[in-house]
Amino acid sequence: MINPVLLIVIPLLLAFVGVMFKNLSKSLLFFGLILNTIFAFFVQKGSYELGGWQPPFGINLLVDNYSLFGIVLINVLFLVSSLIGIKKIEKYSLPLLISLAGLNGMVLTNDLFNFYVFFEIATISAYIISTLHGKYHHTFNYLVLGSVGSSLYLLGIIIVYAVVGSLNMSDLSMHFSELSANIQLIVSILIFSGLAVEAKLIPFNSWVRGIYSNVNTLTAPLFSAVYASTVFLVFGRFFSNLITISGPLFNIFIAITFITFIFAEASATATKNMREILTFSSIGQAGLITGLFLIGGGYAAILQIINNAFAKIVMFSTAANVYENNSSDSIDQAAGIFRKYPLIGFGFTVSALSLIGLPLFFGFYAKFNIINTAFNTNWIIPLVILLGSLLEGVYYIRMLVKLWVPGEEHEEATEKLTTRFSMNKLFVISVVSVVVGFLFIIGGIYPELLGVFVQNVSEPLKESLSYLSVGVM
Repeated sequence: MINPVLLIVIPLLLAFVGVMFKNLSKSLLFFGLILNTIFAFFVQKGSYELGGWQPPFGINLLVDNYSLFGIVLINVLFLVSSLIGIKKIEKYSLPLLISLAGLNGMVLTNDLFNFYVFFEIATISAYIISTLHGKYHHTFNYLVLGSVGSSLYLLGIIIVYAVVGSLNMSDLSMHFSELSANIQLIVSILIFSGLAVEAKLIPFNSWVRGIYSNVNTLTAPLFSAVYASTVFLVFGRFFSNLITISGPLFNIFIAITFITFIFAEASATATKNMREILTFSSIGQAGLITGLFLIGGGYAAILQIINNAFAKIVMFSTAANVYENNSSDSIDQAAGIFRKYPLIGFGFTVSALSLIGLPLFFGFYAKFNIINTAFNTNWIIPLVILLGSLLEGVYYIRMLVKLWVPGEEHEEATEKLTTRFSMNKLFVISVVSVVVGFLFIIGGIYPELLGVFVQNVSEPLKESLSYLSVGVM
């Protein structure tokens, strides 16, 4: 079995080697990605102490069903994203390797300060990678807001250490409820605010539109699927196992997440550019998923993380490819493009319909569980989710009709009216689109194939984190 520390050490070691042998950096990146992806499937569950210090005094990595699912998802998505954007990697191989190490560390760590270190590694790498679009003022905005978020988180864990005397997450999960009400309030607000920047929640998400609306075929799937999924998983861990919130603060946090959901979905109906629509969709999904974690709907949230991650990797990659080849991603100008590229159109369409939650697609099973979970809370949240889903259906159906059917509503669709827009370097995107499309259909027809697995993944969110030790480093 594989020690999880290798998923962090291997990318960092290869990045160090890449500094000395720059000509090999791209090969080292893919060697590391393939190795990490394989290793992720064979990691042994348990608690791994680093340096021989027993928790809560030493730093340790925790591998349970939840974090094991996280590292498999992250490494698979990272590999697929890099293959899709292979032509855009250029000199960014080393930041990508460092990013991979940071993202794995965020999911695996069982220490609050160690999480901060990995969080900084991942976000600094994201700032560098985001410069690929050449619009540095957006990167600067991202950097400033990201720095504010990480500083708020750091202040929160400083208070935790001052009061509890430990930064071990298992330790905190057992003692957080014993803290005074004021300390719980302050720590909860600081950590929530720190994570909310990367989680794209209002009012911390002003950086998102500048970054996501200018992505290319590398950064599109990387940010919308890999980084987003990692932050969602971390948010779920923090607000399920570690931090307990109730009363007015709970209502405020819930309001923030679902206002984010509704506002983003409504905003998406008012734009006609593919990447911008998908940007607002990503913000909306962030609000929905984080809100589900807050109300204790870990099972439904994980279903939606899977649904969103694989849908966005197809849809954002397609939109970025359209823009790169035509200097525009307007759905009006791209009308009928899927008639020219039906394989990509198939994957894009199934992904969109799955996100909407239509029957016969995996997203229907996810949306059914989301609504069911929401009804266990109160009657307002289900109405908000249904309203957001309706708005989502409006703009996605409008987009799909345009991309499949050229011409105006009163005109007969003909090849002559089909857009002159073109796409290239489509092999990987086509393969991913078809595979994801069929997986969404199979998952919709036979949801029980994934249901038991996701149930096992979500179980650790209902329990206190364990000190169980099976490995030593």
